[in-house]
Amino acid sequence: MDVWFGEWSLATDNCAQHLNGLNDGTLNNNNYPCAQLDCPRTYMPDGTGTDFDRDADILGPFGHSDNTKNSIQKGKCFTDSLVYNQDEVRQIATCALENMNKNTQGQFLWTAHNEIEARWDYIKAWDMMWINTTAVPEAQQKNLPRLRAKE
Repeated sequence: MDVWFGEWSLATDNCAQHLNGLNDGTLNNNNYPCAQLDCPRTYMPDGTGTDFDRDADILGPFGHSDNTKNSIQKGKCFTDSLVYNQDEVRQIATCALENMNKNTQGQFLWTAHNEIEARWDYIKAWDMMWINTTAVPEAQQKNLPRLRAKE
């Protein structure tokens, strides 16, 4: 019988924006500080889409948790911590893929595209050479955007 493994990611912590629901903070992420980056802008044409207040200290609405530490703050969204660098994430991906390819007939990443979190995003994971097994010249390989740890 074929065995498939699905909905996996390269996330190394629980920092991803909205991971536990809309603005539901992560209660148990004290090991490593979560990184932040500019929240995505609307993809709608000018005059159609609206933006949020990027100067607001903290942005609601909030989920079921009283913890708002991973809510949007001053236009910044949360993403994985910076504990593991690009090469270490590639090593994690290589090990995961080797194991799944050896023991299953198929597998798929959690989502095809994610606006914020590269480690949950098939396209970004491929472009950054984490899961890509095709030879790509180094000049064409993509890197993570410049991130900063939450202060």
